[in-house]
Amino acid sequence: MSTPKLLRFTAWMAAAVSSLGMALSGLAKSEEWKDASGNTFEASASDILGPWALFDTGALVPLNALSNEDCVRFYQRLKDKPARAADWKDATSKVSSELYGRLLHYKGDDLEKDDEKGRPEPEFFMIFYSTNDKNMTWNMLRRSTPELYSKLVHDHPDMVQGVVFGVGEEMADHLDLAVNTKGEWMYTLFGAEVEMRTLKTMIPTNLYGIVVMTRDGVPLFGPDASTDEQVKATFDKLTRLLTHVEDQDPRDWIARAHYFRAVQPVAFASGHSDPVLMGNPLVPAKLRQLKIYKIDATFHVGADSKITAVDIKPGEMAPNMEKMFSTGFQRGCLFVPAVENGKFVDGTYEYHMEVAP
Repeated sequence: MSTPKLLRFTAWMAAAVSSLGMALSGLAKSEEWKDASGNTFEASASDILGPWALFDTGALVPLNALSNEDCVRFYQRLKDKPARAADWKDATSKVSSELYGRLLHYKGDDLEKDDEKGRPEPEFFMIFYSTNDKNMTWNMLRRSTPELYSKLVHDHPDMVQGVVFGVGEEMADHLDLAVNTKGEWMYTLFGAEVEMRTLKTMIPTNLYGIVVMTRDGVPLFGPDASTDEQVKATFDKLTRLLTHVEDQDPRDWIARAHYFRAVQPVAFASGHSDPVLMGNPLVPAKLRQLKIYKIDATFHVGADSKITAVDIKPGEMAPNMEKMFSTGFQRGCLFVPAVENGKFVDGTYEYHMEVAP
């Protein structure tokens, strides 16, 4: 994403975050940082979301708006943070650990205990705070969200978990809502909400609405959900964010490259790192059209980031196609060079992509 567009999107996200109107508690020690406009703010580093540095206040700053020194400082604050868990049972993030083992899903005409073991930890949570106001929150959940949520989880598998959190509901109300919604949302185990301290701190002031948050409990946007249009807007915002987080927009790679060029020599001050590819330039659907289902290649990347050669493994496509892909890779890939003991050096990167027919 070009810098002007990235800044516009960040401003839009910042406005969405500021509309939450909820106070965060238990934040880590704040430090001074600068936003994309050079204004100083206080916050703690929380995560990297695509081309943005995310702070615990919900602030998003383009990675290429951070100075090299701030990139390194951001990295140092996050280097001991546990990675997203491959198995949800091993998750230590605030929201993930609070919800694990305390979720129900709809089946038939009843709710049954859900088993999250073996599933990847979600990157984001969409929490629908519901009350026993059947004319408002229940109708909204049943009418506006089923198709939107189904499409979201289909298009972005394992990235988002939607959870209905009952605010002051009776058990019968909780069950009635689930049975009559008949969607793919999960439901909090009745009575266990009191143990979900992070989620409780973000209950909207009017007791209902949708709040989208990270697995660490940093709210991104919400809780507006009083009209169909507001519900759709929340889903649209999350979908747009996921496009960037999943590196689907090559224009974002420049921001990420800026960050890793600053960080890699520090991270590998004594040690080695192969070149880092900023994003995959190939789209599975295009490969299927060409009837190419597997590509293995070796990239030769100079210390200056330039790709000097691409060797396509022979036998996987016709020679003329090999040349086309080799040329395309050199034009369409962005790398941060290999690092050896804190210095950028020439290196090789082994590329593999395989798609189902």
